[in-house]
Amino acid sequence: MSFKVFRRGSARCIGLLSAFVTILLCLYYISIGQPNPAHITDASAVGLSVSMSRSQTPSAAALNSLSMDDGSASHQHQQQMQHLPRKSSRSSTQLEQQDQLDTETLRNVHWGDKCYILLQSRTNITATEEHSKFDFQPEWMRSKEYWDRGFEERYEIQRKDKQRPPLKVIVVPHSHNDPGWLKTFFNYFQSDSRQILNLLVTKMQEYKDMTFIWSEISFLQLWWDQAHPTKQRALKRLVNSGRIEITTGGWVMTDEANVHIYPMLDQLIEGHQWLKNNLNVTPKVGWSIDPFGHGSTVPYLLSGAQFEGAIIQRIHYAWKEWFARQQNGDFIWTPYWRSPKGQGKLLTHNMPFDIYSIKGSCGPHPSICLNFDFRKIPGEYTEYSLKAQFVTDENVEEKAQLLLDQYARTASLFPHNVALIPVGDDFRYNKEREVDQQYTNYKKLISHIMANKRLYNVDIKFGTPSDYFAAIRERMGEKSFPTFKGDFFVYSDIFSEGRPAYWSGYFSTRPFYKLLSAELEHNLRAAEILFTIAYNTARQARHEDAIKIYEKNYEQIIHARRNLGLFQHHDAITGTSKAAVMRDYAMRLFDSTQNMVKMQESCIELLLKNGSSHEHGFLLSEFERDNYSKLPRKMPIQLANPTSGSSDETSTTLTADGEEDSTVLLSKNAEASFVLFNALTQKRIEIVTLRVQQPNLRIYNDRGVELKHIQINPVWNITDVYEQGFNALPQSNSGSAGRIRTSTRQYEVMFVAELEPLSLTTYRVQVDEFNYKRNIATIYCDDCTEKANPVAGSATPVAPNEVVFEAKAKPAGDIQLENPSMRLLFDEKSGFLKTITRKNKQQKLLQPMQCAIKFAAYRSAQFHSGAYLFKTDPEQSEAERDVLEQYEDVRIIITSGPIASDVTVIYGPFMAHTVRIFNTRSHLDAAIYIENDIDFEPPPKNRETELFMRLVTNIDNIAPAPLQHDPLKEPTDTIVPELPVFYSDQNGFQFQQRIKVPAIGIEGNYFPITSAAFLQDARLRLTLLTTHAQGAASYEPGQLEVMLDRRTLYDDYRGMGEGVVDSRLTRHKFWLLVEDMPPGQQVENPPSYKVLSLQAQQLANGLRYPPNLYFLSNFEQPQAPLKPLVRLLPHGALPCDVHLTTLRTLSEPQLQLFPSASALLVLHRQGYDCSVSSQQLDMSSLCPLTGNGLGAVRFGELRLQSIEATSLTGLPKHMQPQSLRSLAQITLEPMELRTFNLTFSGEL
Repeated sequence: MSFKVFRRGSARCIGLLSAFVTILLCLYYISIGQPNPAHITDASAVGLSVSMSRSQTPSAAALNSLSMDDGSASHQHQQQMQHLPRKSSRSSTQLEQQDQLDTETLRNVHWGDKCYILLQSRTNITATEEHSKFDFQPEWMRSKEYWDRGFEERYEIQRKDKQRPPLKVIVVPHSHNDPGWLKTFFNYFQSDSRQILNLLVTKMQEYKDMTFIWSEISFLQLWWDQAHPTKQRALKRLVNSGRIEITTGGWVMTDEANVHIYPMLDQLIEGHQWLKNNLNVTPKVGWSIDPFGHGSTVPYLLSGAQFEGAIIQRIHYAWKEWFARQQNGDFIWTPYWRSPKGQGKLLTHNMPFDIYSIKGSCGPHPSICLNFDFRKIPGEYTEYSLKAQFVTDENVEEKAQLLLDQYARTASLFPHNVALIPVGDDFRYNKEREVDQQYTNYKKLISHIMANKRLYNVDIKFGTPSDYFAAIRERMGEKSFPTFKGDFFVYSDIFSEGRPAYWSGYFSTRPFYKLLSAELEHNLRAAEILFTIAYNTARQARHEDAIKIYEKNYEQIIHARRNLGLFQHHDAITGTSKAAVMRDYAMRLFDSTQNMVKMQESCIELLLKNGSSHEHGFLLSEFERDNYSKLPRKMPIQLANPTSGSSDETSTTLTADGEEDSTVLLSKNAEASFVLFNALTQKRIEIVTLRVQQPNLRIYNDRGVELKHIQINPVWNITDVYEQGFNALPQSNSGSAGRIRTSTRQYEVMFVAELEPLSLTTYRVQVDEFNYKRNIATIYCDDCTEKANPVAGSATPVAPNEVVFEAKAKPAGDIQLENPSMRLLFDEKSGFLKTITRKNKQQKLLQPMQCAIKFAAYRSAQFHSGAYLFKTDPEQSEAERDVLEQYEDVRIIITSGPIASDVTVIYGPFMAHTVRIFNTRSHLDAAIYIENDIDFEPPPKNRETELFMRLVTNIDNIAPAPLQHDPLKEPTDTIVPELPVFYSDQNGFQFQQRIKVPAIGIEGNYFPITSAAFLQDARLRLTLLTTHAQGAASYEPGQLEVMLDRRTLYDDYRGMGEGVVDSRLTRHKFWLLVEDMPPGQQVENPPSYKVLSLQAQQLANGLRYPPNLYFLSNFEQPQAPLKPLVRLLPHGALPCDVHLTTLRTLSEPQLQLFPSASALLVLHRQGYDCSVSSQQLDMSSLCPLTGNGLGAVRFGELRLQSIEATSLTGLPKHMQPQSLRSLAQITLEPMELRTFNLTFSGEL
C-alpha cells in the first residue's frame, strides 16, 4: 500500500523535493556570494527585460553597481547576488577566501561586457550638503579666531570630566621646502634645503630624542647625490630608527586642483621608487599642508599606496570651525562612488587652525603661540623674534602652563584628547642657531612637564605623524571615526579687513604653462610605453646596438619624469611663482618634451624595422619647437621623387621673411610617408591634419588603399603665428586685424584615420594629378585672398597663376553649418554660435536647443585678485565687461569641405575662435570642436581682465529642493531659490557635484576642472571637454563657463609679491557634446554617481593624448622595408573603459640610471554612464561591449617572466606578494586604479 501511495504521488513528491533542494541551493549560494546557475538559466529562458526604472530595482540599496545588459538578465542577477550582504556561520577568513575566489571567477567571465550604474557611497558627512549650510560671515571674521565662549565652556567641562583620557601631545618639528616659488628650485636648494638636511643629520646625532619629518624627495635626491657617504649613512640610521619620518614621499607636495591623474601618480611613483632604492623605506603617512584646497584624489592614491593616514591643512575657514565644533577633525575620507572592495578610504587629520606656522598652529590664540617660536637670528627682525623669550629655570613653570593651556584647547577639539603640534614653517631649521634654539627650549618645557607628570597629567614628547595616528587609533578604535565624501574646494582664508578671500584664481592662472605641462605629460607617457616595448624587444632579440642606445638615453626619461613631477608642485602648475621662476620651470618642461619626442622616434624606428638592420635617424616629428615661449610649429611634409633620393634639381628663392626657400621640382609620382602612433589601448577614429607644400595630393593607408575622403584647407596668416611674419601683418593700435591672407607656401590636408589600439600605422602621400580639386575646401570670406599668386613648387596640375582658394563673399544673414547629426546656427555679426538643432536616427531635425557662446571678462578687484585669488571689482556696477568691443574690425571666415566645416571669427590680435563640425559617419559627427587662440598682447593692454568663455543653454540644471535648504531652518512656504548644479572633473579621475552657494559670489562658485565639466536636466546633458586645467562655473541656470586667461597687475598679498602680466599666445581646445538622458523616472534611490558617457570618455582621452605624427625622412629612409602596421597589442584592444595610464620601465636598483627588465603597468578602469548617449550614436563599432575582462593581453611579441600585483606606487603589498599567471587574471572594479609589476623574459 505504501508503495502505491508513493507511486501515485511520485510526481508531486519529486516536484516538492526538487523545489526544496533548489531553495537550499539558493540559500547556500546566497550565503557564499556565488550566483545560482539554476536561476541564471531561468532568467535567460524567460528573457527578462532589464530596462527597469531605478526605483523598481530589487535590493537597490545593497548593490554597488547594477547591470544593464541587453537581452539577458543573467549578469544583473549575478551582480545582485554578488553584492548581497552575506550571512554565514563560517569564519570570516574562510568567507573572505571563498568570496575572493568566487569574485575572481565571476569577474573574469563577465567583466567587460556589461553596463553598470555607479552608486554613491554612504558616509556620515557629505561635503556639498554641509557646505551649503555654513555661515560665511561669522562674527569672528575680523579677529580670524573662531574660538568663542562655546568652545571655552566645552573645554572647561572636559577638564572636569574624569572619564576623558589624559592629554597627550606629539610635537613634530618640520620645515616646509617649496621646490620653487620666490626662488628657483635649484636656488632654494643652494640657499636653504641643503643646509637644512646637513644640519639635521649632524644635530640629531647630538640631540638624541629630537624628531623631524621630510616630504619633498626632489630636494632629498639632490642632497643625497652630493652628500658624503658618512652623512648618507647617518640619514639612513635616523630614518630606520623612526626619528626622521619621510611623509608622503612624492617628488613634490603636489597641487590638488590642476594636476592630472597621470603626473600626480607618476611623481608619487618616482619618489617612492627613489626612497625604496636608496633608503629602503616606504612612507606610510601623508603630509599635505600647503596645497590651496584639497581634493579626494590624493587620499585615494595614498590609500592605494598602503598609507595609514594623511594630514591636511588649507581648507575653508568655515570648514575649520565646523570640524572643531563637531569634534570631527579626524575622519575617514571615502571615495564618492561605492566600491565592493571598500577601497580608497583613508584616515585623515585636519589641522584645526589657520596655517602650519608655529604662530598659527599651537592653539586657538596666535598671540600666545608667538611666544613659542624661539628662532632669533642676528639681523632678522620678526614678530616672533621680538616677542618670544627663551625658557629659563625661572620662567619654565609659567611658560609650560601657558603652552599646555593652548595644547589642551587644541586637543579639546577631538574626542581622543591627542594633540598633533607642528613646530616649523617655510625653510626653517636652515641655521644651526635655530636648530639649537628650538630644540633646547622645547626640550626644557617637555622635560619640566614630564618631570611633574602627577601635577600636569600630560604625556608630551617629540614625535612624528605616525605616532599621532597610532595614538588616536589606540584610543578610538577604527570604527569610531566619521566617514566623509567630497572635497575641500574652493579654499578661502580671510582678508585683513575681515572678508573672505577665495583661492579660485590659480585654477586658471598662466594657462600657457599648464598647457606646457600637458604637452610633456602626453609625450612622456607615449615615450614610456614605446621605450618599455622597444627596449625589451631589443633585449629579447639580443640587438646589442639598440640596447646600448636605450641604456644611454634612459637617463633622459628619468629627467623628464622628474621635471614633469617638479612642475606638479603647488606653486608651479598653479602659476603662483615669480615670473623668473616660472620661466625656469618652462625651460625644464621644454627640454624634456624635446628629449621625449626624440625618444619616441628612436623607439618607433626599432619597432617599424623588419629584422635587425642598423639604420636609425629616419623619423622626424611633425612639430618644430623653437623655444618654450612659442606654440609648437607644424612642419610641412617633404615629398620626394621615388628614385632620385637627394640629388633632385632644386630651385632656391628668398621668402618675404628672409628665409631661404629651397623647393624640389617634383615629378608626377613624388611621394612621402608618415607614421601615426595611437598611444591609447582602444581603436580610435581621429581627424588628422597634415601640413603640405602643395594642394594636389592623395593619401594611402597602411594597406595601400587610397582614402576616399580628404580635405585640403588653407593655412591663414592670422591663425598661424609663423605665417604672420611672412605676410607682414600690420598690427595698428586701432584694433584692425590687417589683411587676412591664405598662405601660398603651405596647405593643410585633413583626413580621417582609423587607428588600431596601441599601434604604429604608416600612411603614404602622393601627388594627385587630376582629382585633387574635389577635395579643396570652399572658403567664404570678405576681402581675404590675393587675386593671383603662383603656387611655388607644385606639380603640373596647378597652373602657375591659378589661385587654389578663391574666397567667395560671405552670404548675408546668420550662418548655418550642418552634418548628419546636427545643424548649427551662428550670429551674422558676432560670428558666435547661437543654437544647435540635433537630428534623430531618421535624419529629421529635433527642437532647436539654445547653446550660445559668449566671451566676456570679469574686472579684477585690485590687490584682491591675483595669481592665487579671484575677486571681481566691487566698485563696478557690472561684474562683467565686454572685452571684444575694443576690436572694431571683426573678420568671419567660413570653411566648408567634405570632412569638416567651420566658422572662424577673428577679433584683432586678441582672439581667433573656431567652431568646427565633422562629416565622418562616426561618433565624431555628434561632437563640436572648439578652438580659441587667445593673446592678451603686451601690458598695459587688457589689464585687470579675467577672460571667460560662457555657454548659455536652455538646460534646466536646477538642484533638487532637498539639496538647497535645511527644512529645519526655513518654513516650508519659503520660495526656494533655483540653484544651478554642474559636475566638474577632479584630476581627470573622478567627478564632483557642484551646487551654487548664493552667499559667496562668483569667486566662491568657481571650481577646478582638468579634463571635463557637464550640466544636465531630465532631457539633455551638455559636456565640455578640455586639454588642460582651468576654472569652471555654472552661476546661472543653463550656463557653463570656463576661465581662459587672466591678467592682474597687482599682487594679492599671498606672498608672491608681483602681479601676473606674462601672458602669451595660448591655444585652448575643447570638445562640446550634447547627449540624451535616459527616459523614465529621474528620482534616484539610492543616488547614482555621475560620470561621463562612453563617447565623452573616449573623446576626453583622445584630446589629452592625440595621435603622434612622424615623417619618414626621404633622405635617410632605410633600404630595408618597414612594417606598414605594427600592433603593440597584437591580441586586440583592452575593454572600452580600461585606460592604460602608463607602462613605466623601472630603474635597476643598484644602477639607477639604467633600465631594468621590469616595468610598472598602471591600469585605470574609467567608469562611464552607458545610459547617456547621443540619439543616433552607436559606439559598439568603435568599442564593442564584449570581451572577458582584459583577455589575452600581450605587448608586442614580448614574453613575460612574472606578473605581480603591487601597491599603486609599485612597491610590494603588505600581504604575501600576489603573483598572477597571466594578464587575463587581472580584475578591475569601475573607477579602480591598479598597478602591476611586469618582468619581461630575457629572450624570445
